[in-house]
Amino acid sequence: MPKKVSYSIPLRRMWKMYKTWCKVKKSSDMRSFYRDARLFADSQPNPMVRQSEYLTLNFWRKDYNKEILHVWFEQKELRDFLRDDLPIKDMEGIKQYLKEEGEEQKTAAPELGKDLEWVRYDLALHIPYETDGYVFAFVILHDGTFALLYCGETGVGQLHESEYNEVKEKSDEYSVNLIKDFTLAVNLLAYMRCFPECVREGVPDTNNSNTYRYKDRSVQLGTSDKITETVKGAMRPHFRKGHFKRLSSSFYTHKRGQIIWVSETMVNAKSKTVEMSDNDSKVEDFKSE
Repeated sequence: MPKKVSYSIPLRRMWKMYKTWCKVKKSSDMRSFYRDARLFADSQPNPMVRQSEYLTLNFWRKDYNKEILHVWFEQKELRDFLRDDLPIKDMEGIKQYLKEEGEEQKTAAPELGKDLEWVRYDLALHIPYETDGYVFAFVILHDGTFALLYCGETGVGQLHESEYNEVKEKSDEYSVNLIKDFTLAVNLLAYMRCFPECVREGVPDTNNSNTYRYKDRSVQLGTSDKITETVKGAMRPHFRKGHFKRLSSSFYTHKRGQIIWVSETMVNAKSKTVEMSDNDSKVEDFKSE
């Protein structure tokens, strides 16, 4: 029987706080816990810490209400590949996809005399053999710009597209890790849309499966053979270099709007190989969720 795999748990600290609170208060009322946790956040003298607590708590509330899709990576190496090895080549394509497929929301703006419309899409990541998972919220703001809210290994915060290039030029550890997490989030979304056949419903058989409450909004994410190649003697998958691209031209009558994988291969000179899902019906099913 295969050995069970332990997985990282997104928002682990906040879930632990909630379970401790339930024992002390002898209650499981989410609203009461949220109120107390909010008061705790308000009491933090450092504004950056206070903002971090607010963001983490709001992520946790969405998670409690089952509003976040949980993604369980079948291979840790896929996370490393999406985070460390793939440049973001089509930010505009990702933004357009989010506008079409994300959850539309409104915020009242009395000073403007209207509601501001924006789009949000939340994902949580479980990584094999690690402790702390990730939570990402992709947000298309009312002005059409893109921001990422995150809670992961590098901490908690947000990065707007206007800051991306500036942070990317920095070499300090925090900036480098922030760009890696931003890259992971964007490439993950593209990967799931490009290869929906790698997305399977449910939670893997793990040795910490009982520590996480909600499993009805969970999918397992496998590795597509279209981004790997066979290397003699290799024990782990060898990933190809490339990038994701969204087909936006009207030239693509049937494939327009689909995200494709463009890999670089070497045959006498550099050439490019385009890959997309083998299962168009699965693409449509995934887009309609």
